Amino acid sequence: MENQSSGSVARDAAQAQLRAARQAHDASVRRAIAPAGFILALSVFCGAQTIAPAYKGPGNVVSIIAVVWVLAELLKMSAHNQWRPLRSWPKPRWGVIEVTLISVAVVVGGAIGPHLLASHSNAAPASWGAGAAVTVVVAVCLFAAKASYRRRASRAWQR
Repeated sequence: MENQSSGSVARDAAQAQLRAARQAHDASVRRAIAPAGFILALSVFCGAQTIAPAYKGPGNVVSIIAVVWVLAELLKMSAHNQWRPLRSWPKPRWGVIEVTLISVAVVVGGAIGPHLLASHSNAAPASWGAGAAVTVVVAVCLFAAKASYRRRASRAWQR
Protein backbone atom coordinates (compact mmCIF):
# COMPACT_ATOMS: atom_id res chain seq x y z
CA MET A 1 0.00 0.00 0.00
CA GLU A 2 1.07 3.48 -0.73
CA ASN A 3 1.48 5.93 2.11
CA GLN A 4 -0.15 9.28 1.68
CA SER A 5 0.58 12.18 3.94
CA SER A 6 -2.35 13.83 5.56
CA GLY A 7 -0.45 17.11 5.91
CA SER A 8 -0.76 20.16 3.77
CA VAL A 9 1.18 20.85 0.59
CA ALA A 10 4.47 22.65 1.07
CA ARG A 11 4.25 26.40 0.52
CA ASP A 12 6.87 26.41 -2.28
CA ALA A 13 5.13 23.57 -4.10
CA ALA A 14 1.76 25.31 -3.84
CA GLN A 15 3.21 28.57 -5.18
CA ALA A 16 4.85 26.72 -8.07
CA GLN A 17 1.56 25.00 -8.92
CA LEU A 18 -0.32 28.29 -8.75
CA ARG A 19 2.29 30.01 -10.96
CA ALA A 20 2.08 27.17 -13.51
CA ALA A 21 -1.73 27.34 -13.51
CA ARG A 22 -1.66 31.11 -14.02
CA GLN A 23 0.81 30.80 -16.88
CA ALA A 24 -1.33 28.12 -18.54
CA HIS A 25 -4.43 30.29 -18.11
CA ASP A 26 -2.68 33.36 -19.51
CA ALA A 27 -1.44 31.36 -22.50
CA SER A 28 -4.96 30.06 -23.11
CA VAL A 29 -6.38 33.60 -22.96
CA ARG A 30 -3.72 34.85 -25.39
CA ARG A 31 -4.48 32.01 -27.79
CA ALA A 32 -8.26 32.49 -27.52
CA ILE A 33 -8.26 36.07 -28.77
CA ALA A 34 -7.39 37.34 -32.21
CA PRO A 35 -3.94 38.89 -32.61
CA ALA A 36 -3.62 42.62 -33.25
CA GLY A 37 -2.40 42.12 -36.82
CA PHE A 38 -5.50 40.12 -37.67
CA ILE A 39 -7.78 42.77 -36.20
CA LEU A 40 -6.01 45.50 -38.18
CA ALA A 41 -6.17 43.46 -41.39
CA LEU A 42 -9.92 42.89 -40.98
CA SER A 43 -10.44 46.57 -40.21
CA VAL A 44 -8.56 47.66 -43.32
CA PHE A 45 -10.52 45.16 -45.40
CA CYS A 46 -13.83 46.56 -44.09
CA GLY A 47 -12.66 50.10 -44.80
CA ALA A 48 -11.56 49.14 -48.33
CA GLN A 49 -15.03 47.77 -49.03
CA THR A 50 -16.47 51.17 -48.14
CA ILE A 51 -14.56 53.01 -50.87
CA ALA A 52 -17.05 54.03 -53.52
CA PRO A 53 -17.35 51.82 -56.60
CA ALA A 54 -16.54 54.89 -58.71
CA TYR A 55 -12.92 54.72 -57.46
CA LYS A 56 -12.25 51.09 -58.32
CA GLY A 57 -8.61 51.47 -59.38
CA PRO A 58 -7.02 52.53 -56.07
CA GLY A 59 -9.84 50.92 -54.10
CA ASN A 60 -9.19 47.55 -55.71
CA VAL A 61 -5.49 47.79 -54.88
CA VAL A 62 -6.31 48.47 -51.23
CA SER A 63 -8.82 45.59 -51.23
CA ILE A 64 -6.28 43.18 -52.68
CA ILE A 65 -3.66 44.26 -50.15
CA ALA A 66 -6.20 43.81 -47.32
CA VAL A 67 -7.19 40.31 -48.52
CA VAL A 68 -3.55 39.24 -48.80
CA TRP A 69 -2.91 40.68 -45.35
CA VAL A 70 -5.86 38.76 -43.85
CA LEU A 71 -4.63 35.55 -45.47
CA ALA A 72 -1.10 36.16 -44.20
CA GLU A 73 -2.44 36.68 -40.68
CA LEU A 74 -4.47 33.46 -40.92
CA LEU A 75 -1.34 31.60 -42.03
CA LYS A 76 0.60 33.12 -39.15
CA MET A 77 -2.12 32.10 -36.70
CA SER A 78 -2.09 28.57 -38.12
CA ALA A 79 1.69 28.40 -37.79
CA HIS A 80 1.45 29.50 -34.14
CA ASN A 81 -1.16 26.76 -33.69
CA GLN A 82 1.37 24.26 -35.12
CA TRP A 83 -0.69 23.84 -38.30
CA ARG A 84 -3.60 22.26 -36.49
CA PRO A 85 -7.08 23.49 -37.45
CA LEU A 86 -7.87 26.88 -35.98
CA ARG A 87 -11.05 25.45 -34.50
CA SER A 88 -8.79 23.64 -32.00
CA TRP A 89 -8.03 26.99 -30.35
CA PRO A 90 -9.52 27.62 -26.93
CA LYS A 91 -13.03 29.03 -27.19
CA PRO A 92 -13.39 32.33 -25.35
CA ARG A 93 -16.47 32.86 -23.22
CA TRP A 94 -17.55 36.27 -24.42
CA GLY A 95 -19.48 38.52 -22.09
CA VAL A 96 -22.28 40.89 -23.03
CA ILE A 97 -19.89 43.80 -23.57
CA GLU A 98 -17.62 41.81 -25.90
CA VAL A 99 -20.56 40.45 -27.92
CA THR A 100 -22.01 43.95 -28.25
CA LEU A 101 -18.71 45.43 -29.43
CA ILE A 102 -18.12 42.61 -31.91
CA SER A 103 -21.69 42.98 -33.20
CA VAL A 104 -21.19 46.72 -33.72
CA ALA A 105 -17.97 46.01 -35.64
CA VAL A 106 -19.74 43.45 -37.84
CA VAL A 107 -22.68 45.76 -38.57
CA VAL A 108 -20.47 48.77 -39.33
CA GLY A 109 -17.87 46.82 -41.33
CA GLY A 110 -20.20 44.42 -43.09
CA ALA A 111 -23.42 46.33 -43.65
CA ILE A 112 -23.23 50.06 -43.03
CA GLY A 113 -19.86 50.63 -44.68
CA PRO A 114 -20.11 48.76 -47.97
CA HIS A 115 -23.89 48.99 -48.43
CA LEU A 116 -24.90 52.40 -47.07
CA LEU A 117 -21.79 54.57 -47.20
CA ALA A 118 -20.31 53.40 -50.51
CA SER A 119 -22.04 55.39 -53.23
CA HIS A 120 -21.20 56.34 -56.80
CA SER A 121 -22.09 59.94 -55.98
CA ASN A 122 -19.44 60.32 -53.25
CA ALA A 123 -16.47 62.53 -54.02
CA ALA A 124 -13.04 60.93 -53.73
CA PRO A 125 -12.12 62.55 -50.37
CA ALA A 126 -15.53 61.66 -48.91
CA SER A 127 -15.26 58.09 -50.13
CA TRP A 128 -11.77 57.58 -48.73
CA GLY A 129 -12.79 59.37 -45.52
CA ALA A 130 -15.74 57.03 -45.08
CA GLY A 131 -13.41 54.07 -45.66
CA ALA A 132 -10.98 55.39 -43.05
CA ALA A 133 -13.84 56.01 -40.59
CA VAL A 134 -15.15 52.46 -41.02
CA THR A 135 -11.62 51.12 -40.53
CA VAL A 136 -11.21 53.07 -37.31
CA VAL A 137 -14.65 52.13 -35.93
CA VAL A 138 -14.14 48.41 -36.63
CA ALA A 139 -10.62 48.45 -35.17
CA VAL A 140 -11.69 50.34 -32.04
CA CYS A 141 -14.62 47.99 -31.42
CA LEU A 142 -12.55 44.84 -31.89
CA PHE A 143 -9.63 46.10 -29.79
CA ALA A 144 -12.07 47.18 -27.06
CA ALA A 145 -13.68 43.73 -27.08
CA LYS A 146 -10.23 42.15 -26.85
CA ALA A 147 -9.24 44.41 -23.94
CA SER A 148 -12.52 43.76 -22.14
CA TYR A 149 -12.10 40.00 -22.47
CA ARG A 150 -8.49 40.12 -21.27
CA ARG A 151 -9.43 42.27 -18.28
CA ARG A 152 -12.33 39.99 -17.38
CA ALA A 153 -10.18 36.87 -17.79
CA SER A 154 -7.38 38.30 -15.64
CA ARG A 155 -9.81 39.10 -12.84
CA ALA A 156 -10.48 35.38 -12.43
CA TRP A 157 -7.21 35.09 -10.50
CA GLN A 158 -7.97 38.02 -8.21
CA ARG A 159 -10.95 36.36 -6.53
